[in-house]
Amino acid sequence: VILANVTGNRLPVNDQNNLFRYKIKLIKVLKGTNYAKQIQYVYTDSSSCGITLDQGRYVLSGHRFKDGIEVGMCDLVKQWDLLSLTEHENFKQTYKMGCDCTISTCSGSPCCPQSKNECVWETNSPDSLGYACLRDSDGICSWYWPSSKVDEDTMCI
Repeated sequence: VILANVTGNRLPVNDQNNLFRYKIKLIKVLKGTNYAKQIQYVYTDSSSCGITLDQGRYVLSGHRFKDGIEVGMCDLVKQWDLLSLTEHENFKQTYKMGCDCTISTCSGSPCCPQSKNECVWETNSPDSLGYACLRDSDGICSWYWPSSKVDEDTMCI
């Protein structure tokens, strides 16, 4: 997960006619490996799962691809300036505490974790960015609002 400034317009990639890229300037690696520090481009395709970016700051997650990341509609793509103050704080501080937890995506319901190291992000939930996936005192990764735990047990029965 990175915070990046999109500095370039959408340009086609020469070797693939359905692939486009945006030039970015990496501001900060929020979660990831050393590879994330080398990201120069955001790639997306022209299918219905592709995205369009305007110039400006974004929080992005995606899959490693060439000299950047490939993103689509199922990935985290949010304009920084449209996030709430709580979401800003979570990205800057709180989410780091959950670096040993993994987040998987789900667009159906119910969306239940498959292991104690996983939180499931429901991509169709408009409020999902206000929560943080953190390990609790029992060693289980769970969604937390800044001051309370979300009761996933009632959602996944």
